[in-house]
Formats: sequence, structure tokens, C-alpha cells
Amino acid sequence: MTVLILAIATILRLVLVNQSLWLDEAIEALALMGKQGPLLKYALADFQPPLYHFVLYGWTRLAGFSELALRTPSLVAGVATVWFVIKIGETLGTKKVGYIAGLLAATNPLLIYYSQEGRTYALTAFLVTASFYYLIRITQKPTKTKYLTCFFLWTILALWTSYLAWVLYGLVGLYLLVTKRYRPFWVLASAATSLALWLPSLFGSLRIGLSTIHVSPSWGAVVGAATWKSLPLTWVKFVIGRISFANKYIYGVIVAVLVVLHAHALRKSLKHKNLPLLAVWLLGPVIVGAFIAMFIPVYQYFRVLFVLPAYLLLLALGLSRINIRHTALLVFTQVACLVIFWMTPSFHREDWRALVHDINDTKTETFAVALPSRNQDAPLIYYGVEGRVFEPKDQGIPPVSRVYYINYVEDLFDGGHAGRANLAKAGYTIGGQKTYPGIAVDIYENLKIGN
Repeated sequence: MTVLILAIATILRLVLVNQSLWLDEAIEALALMGKQGPLLKYALADFQPPLYHFVLYGWTRLAGFSELALRTPSLVAGVATVWFVIKIGETLGTKKVGYIAGLLAATNPLLIYYSQEGRTYALTAFLVTASFYYLIRITQKPTKTKYLTCFFLWTILALWTSYLAWVLYGLVGLYLLVTKRYRPFWVLASAATSLALWLPSLFGSLRIGLSTIHVSPSWGAVVGAATWKSLPLTWVKFVIGRISFANKYIYGVIVAVLVVLHAHALRKSLKHKNLPLLAVWLLGPVIVGAFIAMFIPVYQYFRVLFVLPAYLLLLALGLSRINIRHTALLVFTQVACLVIFWMTPSFHREDWRALVHDINDTKTETFAVALPSRNQDAPLIYYGVEGRVFEPKDQGIPPVSRVYYINYVEDLFDGGHAGRANLAKAGYTIGGQKTYPGIAVDIYENLKIGN
């Protein structure tokens, strides 16, 4: 059964894995190619500890920089997470609990989505889940040296992938002290000492982040400022993934039904002896992360992806005590959300690949590509756009007959539309528009300039 669940997890994660890179993935790719300066300097700006960047750096030296190569470590981590979820479920309960938890993890739309992304989130989820497997084994057999050693190693790796993982393990340390589990506490403390090497870099990342927010306050809201809907949105995304419904009434009804179904299952797991530890894993980073985001914008639901396995395990503990049809219904809803995602291109990643292909295939001999900010040009560089790239709000307009204006996050970087005004002053008018998933392009033409 475990092999079957892992096969399902692998197959579902291969569907659409070769989508275009979106902005952050393209920035990561250029950093690995050495086009963003030293890798450690890039890690500071990325506001994450550097382990993922080092893993991907080594891997891309062997596999290259294609979309699939960049996403393979996340793909492997995603499937491995499912395996550890199964093992934890068996440890907490029975094989039935493990299989239910594994099936939920294998088909969960959000875990699948980030198993297909060349960023750190799937790797962090895998490492945290592996670490907690051995922590839970320690709570059952506290003198088992093998479990203590594995907990130490997996925890070090997890700590070096995410700052919010630091929050999690700080809370785990408090839990171990309160429950008088001193031996694993000292193992955790020993693992945490490795962070002393990176602590000065954390302050460097904070300075970079706060400076960016000072220059563009609205950017902070995009990258992770807390709002009143941050926590409920986290749960919704955990359950249905990266989809939404245009009709808010339909959206509300679907969410309400899922709340009832999930609440009924979770109610059955509230008396489990490991509930406090699972609650620390699940709720700690979410609550503390949202609080920190009131001052420093660090919270987004995908940044706490590593708590999702804890939620699915709690769900599985409850489902194991309910009619199997309830499990089938929840798995069906996850697969249905996944199919909706597959069939709706607007939910897919930004399609810079198709955009660059179409621009390069233009019949116009002289063209340029404009962006509200050149900070967003990494996908154009990665896919090899052939025209000049410029910022019309700050730079002179090149003498070309056509300008492709990609109004990507325009409200953040050119809210006054100075770039469009400069194009109009230079004699350009909009001759057409094209849209791609996540991207809109206005085609400006100047008939006075020949091809």
C-alpha cells in the first residue's frame, strides 16, 4: 500500500511539472548561474538560510538549468514528505492512520503545487517532517540513540532552510522543557548552535528587507504583511490549493462545507496523546509568524507549508475513527481541486516562456520590452528575450517601432503610470494587448518609426 501511495504522489507531481518558470524561480535560476552576484549575497536578499541554494547549486552542476532540473529537488522532497507522513501516521496510530495520512498528503493540491516549484518550500516541509518523525519516536523511546542522532541531523538541515523553522523549533524546545524531556531538548539545542554561523547574516537580511520596504511600502504587503484574513486564507489554501472561484457565494458554500467535513474529522483526534506536540508543529509557526508579520512582512501561507503535514496527520487520526466514506470524500475533494487547477490556465504559473517565444517570433524587426521595474526582468533573461529591456519611467525610449509593455506589478513600481506617459509623449500608442497566465502585455506602436 505504501508503494501505491508513493506512486500516486509521484504521478500527480509530474503533471504540469514543466510549466514556465515564474519570477522567483527565474531569479533563483540566474543566481545559480552566477548572474546575480555571489550566491551567499543572493541568499541574504532572499531572506532565507542558504541550504536550499547550496543543494540546488550542486544539483544544477549535474543536471543543468532547465525547468525540470530546477524543480527536481522539490519533486523528490515532495514524494519523500509523503513517505515520512505515512511513517508518522503509523507511529502515532496504526497502519490505517499512516495510509490515510499518506493518501491525504499524496493528493493534497498545495503540497503538489510546491513539489513542482524551484524554491525552498517543499524541501523545508520534507526536512521538518523527517525531523518530527524522529522526535515522535523519541517521545516513545527516549533512550534510543539512533532516533536522537537522526533527530539532530534532520533538525540541523531544517533550520538551515527557513527562518520560520527557527520559530517552530524554538517552540518545540519550550514544549520539551515543559514536558521534562530534557535529553531531546539538549539535542535540539545542540542542533540550534549551528545557526550561530548564520546569525550575522540574518541581521544583514533584515537590513535589506527593511530598506526595500522603506523604499516601497506596498511591496511589504505583497511579500508577507499580516492582514485579518491571513490565517483563514492559510487554512483555505491548505485544503483547496491554488484555486479560487469567481462567484464568491459558490466559493463561500464550498469552504463552509469543507469546514464542516474537516471539523468533524478533527474533533475525533482531539484526545490523542501526541496532540500537544502536533499542535505546536501546526499552530506555532502560523500564529507567531502572523504576529511577527505585523512588524516585519514574513508571513505567507506557502512559507508555513511545513506545518501542513501536521494538519493532515491530525485529520488522518480523526478519519481513522470514522466511516471510510468520509476519507474517500475528503480525498475526492482534494483531487477535484487538483483537476480544477490543471484545467484552468489562469491558476498556473506565470507563463514567461510563451511570452518570450511570442515576442521573439514577432515579424517586427525593431522592438524593445518595457517593464515598470527592471528588478522583474529575470524571466526575460532566463528565456532569452532578443529585444532591449528598459524602464520607460526612468529611461529614454529606444527608437523602435514596437514596445512590448509588460505591466507586471505596475501598481507597486509605477503607480503614477509615468512609464506609459513617457511612451505617449514619445509618440507610442497601444495597438494591441495579449494576456498570459499571470502576465498582461500592452503592445505600443510608433508608426513614424519604420521597421
